[in-house]
Amino acid sequence: MKLVVLMMIRRDVIYTGRVQGVGFRWTTNHIAKDFDVVGTVENRNDGTVYMVVEGLEREVDAFMKEIGNRMALNVKGTEIRQGFALGNLDDFHVNY
Repeated sequence: MKLVVLMMIRRDVIYTGRVQGVGFRWTTNHIAKDFDVVGTVENRNDGTVYMVVEGLEREVDAFMKEIGNRMALNVKGTEIRQGFALGNLDDFHVNY
């Protein structure tokens, strides 16, 4: 019998490029509804967008791939820091 452990991960992501004023947060929040992820997305004063996302790695990967597909013309860079899920989030939403 093979034991499979499903680990919840957390990614802190900073998107750079033309990511403010183009519906990035709305699109990200809308995409999140199709995946089993929780987190937040918000604009930063420096013109970047900051996102925290938690879930199973395959869900987070698929979610971020879809963001990349939909916002490819706007995103010029993505900085990712990965760790273990903290478990303190219960949905995905936009922080204003």
